[in-house]
Order: sequence, then structure tokens, then C-alpha cells
Amino acid sequence: MEYVMVPVPEEHVVDVMMHVARLVARASVEPWTDEAVVELFLDVDEASRSLLSLVARSAAAGKELFDDEAAESLELNVREVHEIVRDLDEVSTRGKREPILAIRGATVVLRNGRSVQRRVFVMADSVTRAIRAHERPSLGEEKSLPTDTAE
Repeated sequence: MEYVMVPVPEEHVVDVMMHVARLVARASVEPWTDEAVVELFLDVDEASRSLLSLVARSAAAGKELFDDEAAESLELNVREVHEIVRDLDEVSTRGKREPILAIRGATVVLRNGRSVQRRVFVMADSVTRAIRAHERPSLGEEKSLPTDTAE
């Protein structure tokens, strides 16, 4: 491996070093595999599973899911939803993987023409497919349970 020396103005040395460190860290991150997603999905608590399922359903449908909508759907407050995302991010970081779930800022234009910033969930397509594929068989098993037909 060859090295290249690049002159950098003294006032930008720290910024360049931080940028290079981020690039190296990003390059060492592994993508999620189907097995790793299912393992994480089974290991996390019910609230985290519910959030992952909700985001995966929205992503599979091609719809944006905002953090306040997710909180309302899960009967949590926005702070609790953000804590779940932080916990999932910690698990991803410990496993040296990219974040399984992320929140990005989005500008939304209201009916009155005003623009507001909202936070929208983002999930990789491979993670969405893995979660949805894992959920389908488990949902099918629940539907196939015998019903009580006592007369």
C-alpha cells in the first residue's frame, strides 16, 4: 500500500484527521445479513421489535414514517422512541455494523405553505426485507393455531 502526502493548512489539520478517521471507521462497518437481523430482532425487547416492524412495514410500502407518528402508533412518547433508536444504534455499533435504524431530518410543506422540519425513519432495504421475511412465517403460525370450537 502506497502512501500519499498531502499538504494541509495548519488550521485544517484536525478537521482533516477527523474526516480520515470517520472514513476508516465507516469502511470497517459490516452490512447487516439476514441472519444478523433476525438474531437482533429476537434479542431486543418488545418495544424495539415493534418499532423495527413498524418502520419495516412503512419502508416496504414506500411510505415515510415520522417519529411522532411512530410514537403515537406504539403508544409511546417521542422521547421513548428516540431512546429505542439510541439503544438499537448502540447494539449496531457494538456489533461493528451500520445502524439498523436511523432518523433523518426532512422538510415538510404544510397546507398553509409553511415549511417545518420533521424527523423521518430510514431503514436499509436489506434490513427491511429481512424483518418482513422473518415476520411472515411467524404471523402465519399464529393464524394457523386451532380455534376453540367447543359447542
